[in-house]
Amino acid sequence: MRSSVVGDEWVLATRNPHKVAEVQAIVGEALRLVALPADMPEAEEPHDSLYGNALAKAAFYGRLVGRPVLAEDSGLFVVALGGQPGVFSARYGGPLRLLQAMEGVALRRAYFVAVVVAWWSSTQYRFFTGYLPGSVAEAPRGEGGFGYDPIFLPVGESRTVAELGEVWKRCHSHRAQAFHKALAHLTTAR
Repeated sequence: MRSSVVGDEWVLATRNPHKVAEVQAIVGEALRLVALPADMPEAEEPHDSLYGNALAKAAFYGRLVGRPVLAEDSGLFVVALGGQPGVFSARYGGPLRLLQAMEGVALRRAYFVAVVVAWWSSTQYRFFTGYLPGSVAEAPRGEGGFGYDPIFLPVGESRTVAELGEVWKRCHSHRAQAFHKALAHLTTAR
């Protein structure tokens, strides 16, 4: 497995500016991240698992750009909804739709999972996973973050991820955990 050195450049498989900024803040200067070009076609996410979709994205973009790629897929899994929205979180309809689905539901336990794949080639890649347990709030709270952040209460916290802010997310979020694991591996494996 190839490793990286401080300052190596990786293509981050996203056009989402929030995600690029969040991930760059997580990895700091140890890795330089380059976003996908605006004209890059959209990768399909045909799988029913975060691992499958992360790998599909990484392989698709890696072949197109001919460089190492970091790809991530994540989801919010709500126990009372049988794991929905899960792998379909980005296409589910957002936090307001989820709150509608949760109306009258007492058991609000949920968890975020993020899967990051570092991809060098179709035979050289490695997965890293982050997990954040918590629950779904009754209503959106907070101005920070994006996606489901305003309605997710991490275990042990009385504030939503949106209220906890970016510094908290860079240290504790599911995405931060997965990228910290990737960073540790990429900068130490030889």
